[in-house]
This record gives sequence, structure tokens and C-alpha cells, in this order.
Amino acid sequence: MFTKKGDSGETDVIRKRVGKDSPLVNFLGDLDELNSFLGMAYLKAKWDDIKRDIERLQHEIFIIGEDASTGNNKIDQNFVKWIEERTIEYRKESGPVRLFVIPGGGECGASVHIARAVCRRVERNTVKYSKELEPFNKWIIVYLNRASSLLFSIAIICNKRDNVSERIHDIGRYF
Repeated sequence: MFTKKGDSGETDVIRKRVGKDSPLVNFLGDLDELNSFLGMAYLKAKWDDIKRDIERLQHEIFIIGEDASTGNNKIDQNFVKWIEERTIEYRKESGPVRLFVIPGGGECGASVHIARAVCRRVERNTVKYSKELEPFNKWIIVYLNRASSLLFSIAIICNKRDNVSERIHDIGRYF
């Protein structure tokens, strides 16, 4: 599908026209990339709890985009609290994890590790974008920080449930 409206290097974002090189469009593109990798992780997941959690993250990524585009500030401490609770549940199942886990493992674990790494990059870019987009909901940065931790825990659990041993770059520490 094409409209030809973007041929001039501008696009429509919630009732306003902006350049495709604007911080907002770059941020929305980063979110789209993250959501696409989450979609791949969802496809590779075999377990209902993990599928549910990944799908919830995907829906919430759309809410983050809406927040940044409209200033509605829907993302708040309740979104972050859910991520923290889910991370704690997965950590109970995984037990202590040796540092550093080399990304990989089975198909599910590896795909979630990729989504986690993309989430970290989106978080870093979001810090930059937040300085250029005013007003900016600061809970989005907290959310992305916690989401990458949740994805790490999910990747560990995917590999554990698939009976795939983690490869470790051992620094003699656990977390």
C-alpha cells in the first residue's frame, strides 16, 4: 500500500505533519523495529505464559508510540510494576544466573535475546529523543529499561525450558 504523501520526506503523525528525519519519527521507527523482533520472539515461544507476556509488551509498545505522539502519558508506574512482577516470577524459575550469558541458545531464547538487545538500543536512543521531544513521558525510559530486563529473564527461561545450556563468559559473578 502507498499513498505517495511521504514522497516529499514528511509523514503524518497523529494529526500533524513532520519530517521523516524528526526525533519523533526516528523514535516511532525504533519502536516498530523492537515490536517486529518481539513478534519473532512470540512466534518462536512455545509456552503460553511467555507468549502472553511478549504479546502484552507488543501492545504496550504501541501505547508508548501513542504517548510520544500525543503527550497522553498513559505509560506510568503501573506498567513498570507489571514488568517487575513478571521479571521476579521468571527469576524464581531460573535461579541465580552466571555473568555474562552469551546470547544464543535455542531458537526461542536466541530470538528473545535479539529483542532484548534491540530494546536496550531503543532505550539508549529514547534518552536522546527525550531531550528533543517536549513534553516527554519519563516513564517510557523506565519502562524500556525494565522491559529489557524482563526479556533477559524470558530468554533464560526459554533456554531452560528447551533444556539448552547457557554459554557463559565467566567473570566469577552471579546475579
